[in-house]
Amino acid sequence: MQGFKRYCSFVILIFLLSGCVGVEKDKTSSKAKITIESYNMSEKESLLISKTGVGNIEFFKLNGTLSKDDDLQFSVEVYKKGKLKEELLKSWGAIEKNYQDSFISFGVSDSNRPLKLLSGIPSGIATTTYSSSMTSSSFSNLISENITLTKNKPVYLVAWLGTTKNELRTVGSKNGELPAGIEEAELAFLYKVLWTDKGTNEH
Repeated sequence: MQGFKRYCSFVILIFLLSGCVGVEKDKTSSKAKITIESYNMSEKESLLISKTGVGNIEFFKLNGTLSKDDDLQFSVEVYKKGKLKEELLKSWGAIEKNYQDSFISFGVSDSNRPLKLLSGIPSGIATTTYSSSMTSSSFSNLISENITLTKNKPVYLVAWLGTTKNELRTVGSKNGELPAGIEEAELAFLYKVLWTDKGTNEH
């Protein structure tokens, strides 16, 4: 009988410890929160940027904390006539877990051919070139206010659209959703941020 009581006490203790571990894990994951907001450059900053030859660029501020099992992915999605063709400048493996007014950016230099794409992330900058026959373009910021990322839900921050025609529709979205009207663009680049689990590198 005494042995049975000890066994019951042991089982109850295991359940209690398991519950405590679960609570700790929930507390850790609940602390993970990332927000993004547009950064408006001063006149002096805009002047300095103009000297770099990057005609179109948008900056954003990143704030918040990731858990040890979380990651942030940055990439540029390429669309042709509304169809996703490829992802460029994809980076993951967040070095930092805490962000305090960390800057990210996306820019396109379209004054020359090929186009030059620039992705500024907290740990540095990535660039690539892209051959294009587009004769005119538009460049739009896709968020109008501070937004909080939702895990595994992509947020689109910037859209570059190109055309060989005389008219080009400007697209937009309020909270970083995939912009309506993208299917009408001959060529489009969308700058995307995705909060996901570490080691998840798929689209």
